[in-house]
Amino acid sequence: MRSIIVDTGPLVALFHARDQHHEAAKAVLESSPAVLVTTWPVITEACHFLGQAAKRALLTFIRRGALRLESLSVDDVPGLDDLLARYARMDFADATLVLIAEKTGITEIFTIDRRDFEAYRTPSGRRFKLLLA
Repeated sequence: MRSIIVDTGPLVALFHARDQHHEAAKAVLESSPAVLVTTWPVITEACHFLGQAAKRALLTFIRRGALRLESLSVDDVPGLDDLLARYARMDFADATLVLIAEKTGITEIFTIDRRDFEAYRTPSGRRFKLLLA
């Protein structure tokens, strides 16, 4: 089964029914069965934008295995630092997604952030294939 990296925007949209991208995000997931992959910094960022019930629903989604979390370690800090130095507008959560794309070989990303992810490249120079909500 194919794997897709998931950015913050679609997670917020999925768990916030009034989000303008809610229906589109649901439609992408329903039409593209895949293993969803993200990082804890993305979960933290999503929780910042979600209400209490939606945060708990997101954690249930993770607990049920619908979203795989890739680990980061202290060994990843130089790579994250390099990415943040290369892209002045990149936030930390996005840097973790670009780094795990390099580590896992997954370059398909579910995002709302077209502008940034069209510009980002993995450290080895690979482009992202965007699934947009």
